[in-house]
Amino acid sequence: MLRRLVMAAAGAALLAASPAAFAGPADDPANWRKVDAENLLQFTVNGQEILIELRPDIAPIHVAQVRKIVRDGNYDKTPFHRVIDKFMAQGGDVYSVYQVYPRYPNMPGEFNWQRDPSAQKVQWFGMTPQGDKIGYFDGLIVQGQPDEVAMISDPPVAKTWAIHCQGIASMARSRSPDSASTEFYLMRAPRVGADSPLDKNYTVWGRAVTGLDTILGIKLGPPDNDGRFLNNNQADKLTKAMIAADIPEAKRPTVYVKRTDGPEFAATLAAIAINDPIQACGLPPVDVIVERPTP
Repeated sequence: MLRRLVMAAAGAALLAASPAAFAGPADDPANWRKVDAENLLQFTVNGQEILIELRPDIAPIHVAQVRKIVRDGNYDKTPFHRVIDKFMAQGGDVYSVYQVYPRYPNMPGEFNWQRDPSAQKVQWFGMTPQGDKIGYFDGLIVQGQPDEVAMISDPPVAKTWAIHCQGIASMARSRSPDSASTEFYLMRAPRVGADSPLDKNYTVWGRAVTGLDTILGIKLGPPDNDGRFLNNNQADKLTKAMIAADIPEAKRPTVYVKRTDGPEFAATLAAIAINDPIQACGLPPVDVIVERPTP
C-alpha cells in the first residue's frame, strides 16, 4: 500500500488525492515522470523534509560532488550560516564542522549547457526583449538561445541555463568562477533577469520539488552582517542529508513530476505568454506527487 500526496511543486498546500479518481502517476507516463531515486535528495531541516531533484543533465560535475558529500555524511549537522530574507539560505560549509582533508576539489562552473534541441526539448512560452527564449525543461524554468541557433551551429546546440527561481538549489563560490566546492544555497525568492548576478554566473544543480515552507522557515541571519551568523550555534542546521536510493524501500519517498511536455499540460502551456524571467518565476509551480509506503 502507498500513501499518496499531491502537492504544488516546492511544497505548497497539500491537495486531497482520491485513489478512485486517479489510479496513479505510474500508470500515466504520458503526463507524469518518475524522479530517479539516484537523483532525489532528501534534506531534513527543523524536523521537516525538503526533497530536491538533482539535475545531472545540466550540471553533472556538481551533482556528482553533491552526491559524494551526502554519502560521506559531511552535510549532516552543518549550519545554514548565511540566510537572507527574500533571497536565499546558504549552507554546506563542511570544513567549519568536520575539517575534512583532503578538501573536496573546486569545480569548473557549469553555468549553462550546450543543449541539443533534438534530444532535450524545451517547452518555450516566451521571449525576452533581448531575444532569449523562456520555457520549461522537465519542470525547470530555463532561458536560452532559440532552437533555431542549433540549426546553424556545429555542433547543433543552443546555449541554455536554469534561472534562479524560488526553490532552486545552486552552488556558492568565491569570486573565481571555478571555485565552488561544498557550499550551496536554496533560493527563498527569485533573483533573475538582466540585473541578477546569479543567472549564468552560479551553477544550478537542483530544484526543491517539496519543502518550500521549510526553506522559508530557516532562521534568518543578522541583516547588519549580510545574513551571516556570528555564532553558527545560533543557526538552523541541516540535520540529515540522504540520497533517496540509499533510503530503505520501506521508508523511501517516490516522487513524480507533472510532465510539461505532456498532453494534460498542453492547455496550461498554451495560455502562458511571458517575456520576463521574473514573471516566469511567478507562474504556478508544476504539480508533484509524492508516494510513501504505508507504515
